[in-house]
Amino acid sequence: MVHLKIAVLDREQEYLEQLQAYLVRKKECFFKVWTFWDIELYQKAAKKEKFDVLLATGSFLEEIDIHDTDTKIILFREDGIPKFAEGIPSVSKYQPAEQIFLQISAFLWQENLPRDELISGKRTEMIGIYSPIHYYNQMLFSVTMAQILGEHQKVLYLNLQEHSGFYAVTATEAAEDMGDLIYGMMQREHNFSAGLHRIRRTLLNFDYIPPAVNPEHLSEIPKNLYEELFLELKNGSGYDVVIVDFGNIFLGFAEILPIFERLYCLGKEGSLNRFRREEFMEYLKKESGSGAVNIKNLILPDEILLGEESCSLEKSLYGSLGDYIRGCMGGNDIG
Repeated sequence: MVHLKIAVLDREQEYLEQLQAYLVRKKECFFKVWTFWDIELYQKAAKKEKFDVLLATGSFLEEIDIHDTDTKIILFREDGIPKFAEGIPSVSKYQPAEQIFLQISAFLWQENLPRDELISGKRTEMIGIYSPIHYYNQMLFSVTMAQILGEHQKVLYLNLQEHSGFYAVTATEAAEDMGDLIYGMMQREHNFSAGLHRIRRTLLNFDYIPPAVNPEHLSEIPKNLYEELFLELKNGSGYDVVIVDFGNIFLGFAEILPIFERLYCLGKEGSLNRFRREEFMEYLKKESGSGAVNIKNLILPDEILLGEESCSLEKSLYGSLGDYIRGCMGGNDIG
């Protein structure tokens, strides 16, 4: 799934070839890049293709009416910033290619909204999923919801469970994961947007942050970092929806929930399961206040657990689990 279409204008043809070679080696799936060392070739291409970004050196920008385009203009800075380009975002040409594309991501996705401002329903919709009975199919439920919403919206999925089985079910692996994202946030002068877009991956029709391989990394995350993470995602990630698949309750869990528009609470039939859910609701009422978050209690029927769909994303999407989730989101009374 290509997220950004980038036109790069530079008269140095050899440099452009090296840039293209980097993208091929990296198997980059978040950018599609066109390179031009001739202004006329770019102008012809721009009539057929709508670019999200125009990354151009100063000599090229002088030939382009930068005020007559909806394309995001970024100066590909060589020796300095020309006077006519002052105020235009810029990235240095002479740095690793990975850093160039991370900075482009940051320009496009980071809105720099006030850190302490909670904007409910105005930016990214935050959806939490949690099971007080530790429902074993929670991860599959959440990923199926991400697939369904991802058909029409830009969705990011975060898994905060320990040993959820995500990598086996999705047949994926990752060199960096959730722990690396959090570690980056702990560094001085970190750029959250750049870190997010470096680590994120794409699966089917949604993006995800690879879950933490080492569960100890999750236990080391303090409340303030969780809050910072969720507010960054809500206020400046650029996604329509972020789904957070919660694992064990952490310190400050109830206080952070008002950041979320909805929390799906997964349960099962049975007296003990009901008792556990009621205790969880009492905990939330006590710690966060009544009505602080829109909670949707779901009592999952036994029939959605039958068959092989419990270990297949495709069967879950088009089977009884997918139908059930569509019913949930359609407003049916199933809680």
